Amino acid sequence: MAGQPLRTPSGEHAGEPWRSSLDALEAALAEAARAITVHDLLRHTSGLTYAFIGAGATVITDGNVTLTADTDAVFHLAAVVSSGAEADFDLGMRVNFGGTKTVLDVCRALGTTPRVVFASSVAVFGGAVPDIIRDDTHLTPQTSYGAQKAMGELMINDFSRKGFIDGRALRLPTVVVRPGKPNKAASTFASSIIREPLQGDSVNCPVAPEQPM
Repeated sequence: MAGQPLRTPSGEHAGEPWRSSLDALEAALAEAARAITVHDLLRHTSGLTYAFIGAGATVITDGNVTLTADTDAVFHLAAVVSSGAEADFDLGMRVNFGGTKTVLDVCRALGTTPRVVFASSVAVFGGAVPDIIRDDTHLTPQTSYGAQKAMGELMINDFSRKGFIDGRALRLPTVVVRPGKPNKAASTFASSIIREPLQGDSVNCPVAPEQPM
Protein backbone atom coordinates (compact mmCIF):
# COMPACT_ATOMS: atom_id res chain seq x y z
CA MET A 1 0.00 0.00 0.00
CA ALA A 2 1.50 3.28 -1.10
CA GLY A 3 2.73 5.56 1.62
CA GLN A 4 3.27 2.89 4.25
CA PRO A 5 6.79 2.18 5.43
CA LEU A 6 8.67 -0.99 4.70
CA ARG A 7 11.14 -1.97 7.39
CA THR A 8 14.25 -3.92 6.55
CA PRO A 9 16.30 -5.41 9.37
CA SER A 10 19.79 -6.27 8.32
CA GLY A 11 22.50 -7.14 10.82
CA GLU A 12 26.01 -7.06 12.13
CA HIS A 13 27.27 -9.95 10.06
CA ALA A 14 25.20 -9.40 6.96
CA GLY A 15 26.15 -5.86 6.06
CA GLU A 16 28.55 -5.78 3.14
CA PRO A 17 26.93 -8.13 0.59
CA TRP A 18 23.63 -6.31 0.76
CA ARG A 19 24.63 -2.73 0.01
CA SER A 20 23.68 -3.16 -3.67
CA SER A 21 20.46 -4.90 -2.64
CA LEU A 22 19.49 -1.88 -0.56
CA ASP A 23 20.19 0.40 -3.51
CA ALA A 24 17.85 -1.67 -5.67
CA LEU A 25 15.17 -1.76 -3.00
CA GLU A 26 15.38 1.98 -2.50
CA ALA A 27 14.94 2.64 -6.22
CA ALA A 28 11.98 0.29 -6.53
CA LEU A 29 10.22 1.61 -3.46
CA ALA A 30 10.69 5.25 -4.41
CA GLU A 31 8.28 4.80 -7.31
CA ALA A 32 5.69 3.22 -5.00
CA ALA A 33 5.96 6.09 -2.48
CA ARG A 34 7.09 3.69 0.23
CA ALA A 35 9.65 4.40 2.90
CA ILE A 36 12.42 1.96 3.72
CA THR A 37 14.17 1.77 7.07
CA VAL A 38 17.31 -0.28 7.56
CA HIS A 39 18.34 -1.93 10.82
CA ASP A 40 22.08 -2.34 10.42
CA LEU A 41 25.45 -1.75 12.04
CA LEU A 42 26.86 -0.02 8.97
CA ARG A 43 25.60 3.27 7.61
CA HIS A 44 24.60 3.35 3.97
CA THR A 45 25.74 6.13 1.67
CA SER A 46 22.30 6.82 0.23
CA GLY A 47 19.37 8.70 1.72
CA LEU A 48 17.84 5.67 3.45
CA THR A 49 16.44 6.08 6.94
CA TYR A 50 18.50 4.13 9.45
CA ALA A 51 17.71 2.50 12.75
CA PHE A 52 21.45 2.65 13.38
CA ILE A 53 22.67 0.08 15.89
CA GLY A 54 26.36 0.93 16.12
CA ALA A 55 29.51 -1.12 16.09
CA GLY A 56 29.70 -4.03 18.51
CA ALA A 57 25.94 -4.54 18.86
CA THR A 58 24.05 -7.57 17.65
CA VAL A 59 20.63 -6.30 16.74
CA ILE A 60 18.85 -9.55 15.98
CA THR A 61 20.51 -11.72 18.61
CA ASP A 62 20.01 -9.27 21.47
CA GLY A 63 16.31 -8.91 20.70
CA ASN A 64 16.70 -5.28 19.64
CA VAL A 65 14.58 -5.53 16.49
CA THR A 66 11.76 -2.99 16.60
CA LEU A 67 9.02 -2.57 14.00
CA THR A 68 6.21 -0.04 13.93
CA ALA A 69 2.58 -1.04 13.51
CA ASP A 70 2.46 0.29 9.95
CA THR A 71 5.25 -2.02 8.74
CA ASP A 72 3.97 -3.99 5.78
CA ALA A 73 7.06 -5.97 4.74
CA VAL A 74 10.41 -7.11 6.10
CA PHE A 75 13.45 -8.23 4.12
CA HIS A 76 15.57 -10.38 6.45
CA LEU A 77 19.10 -10.42 5.05
CA ALA A 78 21.27 -10.80 8.16
CA ALA A 79 23.53 -13.83 8.39
CA VAL A 80 26.89 -15.19 9.39
CA VAL A 81 28.07 -16.37 5.98
CA SER A 82 28.96 -19.95 5.08
CA SER A 83 32.60 -20.45 6.08
CA GLY A 84 32.14 -18.17 9.09
CA ALA A 85 29.20 -20.24 10.34
CA GLU A 86 31.21 -23.42 9.84
CA ALA A 87 34.19 -22.05 11.75
CA ASP A 88 32.12 -20.66 14.65
CA PHE A 89 29.15 -22.96 15.22
CA ASP A 90 27.79 -21.07 18.22
CA LEU A 91 27.85 -17.71 16.44
CA GLY A 92 26.19 -19.20 13.37
CA MET A 93 23.40 -20.71 15.45
CA ARG A 94 22.95 -17.51 17.46
CA VAL A 95 22.61 -15.29 14.38
CA ASN A 96 21.32 -17.52 11.58
CA PHE A 97 18.84 -19.50 13.66
CA GLY A 98 18.21 -17.52 16.85
CA GLY A 99 18.30 -14.17 15.05
CA THR A 100 15.80 -15.35 12.45
CA LYS A 101 13.49 -16.57 15.20
CA THR A 102 13.73 -13.12 16.84
CA VAL A 103 12.80 -11.35 13.60
CA LEU A 104 9.83 -13.68 13.06
CA ASP A 105 8.62 -13.25 16.64
CA VAL A 106 8.66 -9.46 16.24
CA CYS A 107 6.75 -9.75 12.96
CA ARG A 108 4.21 -12.04 14.58
CA ALA A 109 3.71 -9.60 17.45
CA LEU A 110 2.55 -6.94 14.98
CA GLY A 111 -0.63 -8.94 14.43
CA THR A 112 -0.89 -7.70 10.84
CA THR A 113 0.58 -10.67 8.91
CA PRO A 114 3.42 -8.68 7.33
CA ARG A 115 5.19 -10.07 4.32
CA VAL A 116 8.61 -11.49 5.25
CA VAL A 117 11.23 -12.16 2.59
CA PHE A 118 13.98 -14.43 3.96
CA ALA A 119 17.35 -14.65 2.22
CA SER A 120 18.08 -18.37 2.22
CA SER A 121 20.78 -20.21 0.27
CA VAL A 122 21.39 -23.10 -2.10
CA ALA A 123 23.48 -24.41 0.80
CA VAL A 124 20.28 -26.08 2.04
CA PHE A 125 21.19 -28.72 -0.56
CA GLY A 126 24.30 -30.86 -0.47
CA GLY A 127 25.75 -33.91 -2.15
CA ALA A 128 24.01 -35.23 -5.27
CA VAL A 129 21.05 -33.06 -6.24
CA PRO A 130 18.73 -33.33 -9.23
CA ASP A 131 19.27 -31.15 -12.28
CA ILE A 132 15.98 -29.38 -11.57
CA ILE A 133 15.26 -28.40 -7.96
CA ARG A 134 11.60 -27.97 -7.11
CA ASP A 135 9.81 -26.63 -4.03
CA ASP A 136 9.34 -30.21 -2.76
CA THR A 137 12.98 -31.29 -3.29
CA HIS A 138 14.29 -32.62 0.00
CA LEU A 139 16.68 -30.37 1.90
CA THR A 140 20.04 -32.08 2.41
CA PRO A 141 22.42 -29.53 3.98
CA GLN A 142 25.97 -30.68 4.60
CA THR A 143 27.25 -27.58 6.40
CA SER A 144 26.26 -25.73 9.56
CA TYR A 145 25.32 -22.71 7.45
CA GLY A 146 23.10 -24.82 5.21
CA ALA A 147 21.43 -26.43 8.21
CA GLN A 148 20.77 -23.04 9.79
CA LYS A 149 19.26 -21.69 6.57
CA ALA A 150 17.10 -24.82 6.27
CA MET A 151 15.84 -24.26 9.81
CA GLY A 152 15.05 -20.68 8.85
CA GLU A 153 13.01 -21.88 5.87
CA LEU A 154 11.07 -24.28 8.07
CA MET A 155 10.27 -21.46 10.49
CA ILE A 156 9.15 -19.24 7.59
CA ASN A 157 6.86 -22.03 6.41
CA ASP A 158 5.35 -22.66 9.83
CA PHE A 159 4.85 -19.01 10.76
CA SER A 160 3.13 -18.59 7.37
CA ARG A 161 0.98 -21.68 7.91
CA LYS A 162 -0.19 -20.27 11.23
CA GLY A 163 -1.06 -16.94 9.62
CA PHE A 164 1.54 -14.97 11.61
CA ILE A 165 3.37 -13.77 8.49
CA ASP A 166 3.14 -13.97 4.71
CA GLY A 167 6.52 -15.57 4.16
CA ARG A 168 8.85 -16.04 1.21
CA ALA A 169 12.26 -17.75 1.16
CA LEU A 170 14.67 -17.03 -1.69
CA ARG A 171 17.54 -19.50 -2.15
CA LEU A 172 20.41 -17.38 -3.41
CA PRO A 173 23.44 -19.10 -5.00
CA THR A 174 25.75 -16.17 -4.21
CA VAL A 175 25.90 -12.38 -4.33
CA VAL A 176 27.96 -10.95 -7.21
CA VAL A 177 29.70 -8.60 -7.07
CA ARG A 178 30.16 -8.11 -3.33
CA PRO A 179 31.64 -4.68 -2.58
CA GLY A 180 34.64 -4.25 -0.33
CA LYS A 181 37.04 -6.97 0.73
CA PRO A 182 36.47 -10.73 0.37
CA ASN A 183 34.39 -12.11 3.23
CA LYS A 184 34.07 -15.60 4.68
CA ALA A 185 31.48 -16.86 2.22
CA ALA A 186 32.54 -20.07 0.46
CA SER A 187 31.50 -18.44 -2.82
CA THR A 188 33.40 -15.20 -2.24
CA PHE A 189 35.73 -16.08 -5.12
CA ALA A 190 32.86 -15.46 -7.55
CA SER A 191 33.08 -11.78 -6.66
CA SER A 192 36.86 -11.70 -6.32
CA ILE A 193 37.51 -12.88 -9.89
CA ILE A 194 35.53 -9.86 -11.14
CA ARG A 195 36.17 -7.21 -8.48
CA GLU A 196 39.92 -7.53 -7.94
CA PRO A 197 40.98 -7.38 -11.65
CA LEU A 198 38.86 -4.24 -12.07
CA GLN A 199 40.90 -2.71 -9.24
CA GLY A 200 44.18 -3.79 -10.80
CA ASP A 201 44.78 -6.61 -8.34
CA SER A 202 45.58 -10.25 -9.10
CA VAL A 203 43.40 -13.06 -7.79
CA ASN A 204 43.51 -16.85 -7.74
CA CYS A 205 40.39 -18.73 -8.86
CA PRO A 206 40.06 -21.85 -6.68
CA VAL A 207 37.75 -23.79 -9.04
CA ALA A 208 38.11 -25.24 -12.53
CA PRO A 209 36.85 -23.20 -15.52
CA GLU A 210 34.11 -25.78 -16.15
CA GLN A 211 32.71 -25.46 -12.62
CA PRO A 212 28.98 -24.60 -12.95
CA MET A 213 27.79 -21.58 -11.00
